Amino acid sequence: MKPNQQKIVRLLAALIAASAIVVMAVLAVALNEEQTGTGTGTGATEAGGGMSTGVTITTTTPPTALLNPVAQPTKKAAIPKGFR
Repeated sequence: MKPNQQKIVRLLAALIAASAIVVMAVLAVALNEEQTGTGTGTGATEAGGGMSTGVTITTTTPPTALLNPVAQPTKKAAIPKGFR
């Protein structure tokens, strides 16, 4: 490789490394703002409390015993010839 080409390769490598550092710094700041909730989003984009679907939920006590403790097949298959 010629000395002039080496300088270009080194310059490009330094440019790529500097760009990577800048991108990592920007991502770190963006992720930090997202986690702490200090972003400047509107009320529609930021969480304002518990989620509400507008549906009334009632709870019931489950039965103490299972209705069908063991599954029973309703039909039995015929055994094909050669399997007896």
